[in-house]
Amino acid sequence: MTNDDTPPGTSALAHDLATMARDAALAVAPYLRSVARGVAEFQTKADVHDPVTEHDRRVESALHNLLARMVPGSRVLGEETGEGVLPLEPPRLGADLTTQFLLPTTPEFQGARRRCAGLGDRVRWIVDPIDGTSNFAAGMAYFNTSVAVELDGVVVAGAVSVPMAHEVFVADALTCWLESKEGRRELHADGPAREDASVLISYHPSRSLLVSDPQRALDHEIRLVQAYQAVRRPGAAALDLAQVAAGWCGAMIGTSFKPWDVAAGIHLVRVAGGRVLNLPVGTDLPEGLRPGVVVSARQLDAVTAASVLREVDEAARRP
Repeated sequence: MTNDDTPPGTSALAHDLATMARDAALAVAPYLRSVARGVAEFQTKADVHDPVTEHDRRVESALHNLLARMVPGSRVLGEETGEGVLPLEPPRLGADLTTQFLLPTTPEFQGARRRCAGLGDRVRWIVDPIDGTSNFAAGMAYFNTSVAVELDGVVVAGAVSVPMAHEVFVADALTCWLESKEGRRELHADGPAREDASVLISYHPSRSLLVSDPQRALDHEIRLVQAYQAVRRPGAAALDLAQVAAGWCGAMIGTSFKPWDVAAGIHLVRVAGGRVLNLPVGTDLPEGLRPGVVVSARQLDAVTAASVLREVDEAARRP
């Protein structure tokens, strides 16, 4: 299934960009495995609920360097460093990192790099170096590296690498697949067909709603808990979305995501044939990058989660 906004004639480039997104995400996985469960300290950004480690910054810097070598002059949006343009001549990583983060040498990667090298600022990478930093810092295995790719303003490829599981979920414009130790298989978002037979991954009610309107938050929570078989909040949005694309989880809802949380994962779900509702919730962000998300398996009409999200979006529109 293609993204309806994908310009015609981009499928081949999308596959090349997916190849490079996958290889960039996989290039940092060995490092993350080596430091996971050994994080001694972390800092916080917005508040205590928003941790960051030295490894988040180190991995994002390495990804910038790798991506600049793949498509010089391309743009990047990253969780730790924001928006920027990658240099035409990327700086050296330094001796300690050069040996850890290397470009692949496979013919597939080299061909993709050659064909895409001249795309320049037509390409934007949307990067989350460690999605699920709280889990990572605590020693939990449920975290990932997420890399989405826009071509001419439209997301056409994405990759979600799961270092501790040795897995990577990938989608170009036509196909979504999983690569693991067992090999490669296509994903088709074949999950449950009823809400009461589905696990819902939920990040709603948000902390802000719990504080500002606890009664409405409770109402939403009750509706979701009653509608679904089980409700979980594992803490890594891109990986959650990949679970829906794989058909392992019925649905997912969140109302305050950032673009790097969801860009690659939403693309995975769409291409795998799943259902996507992506609402702006008071922002002017484009489809695929918006904070309000309900996704579900292809057979599942997630009516309760969608109703809750629409109420949140409507409330955000009020003066």
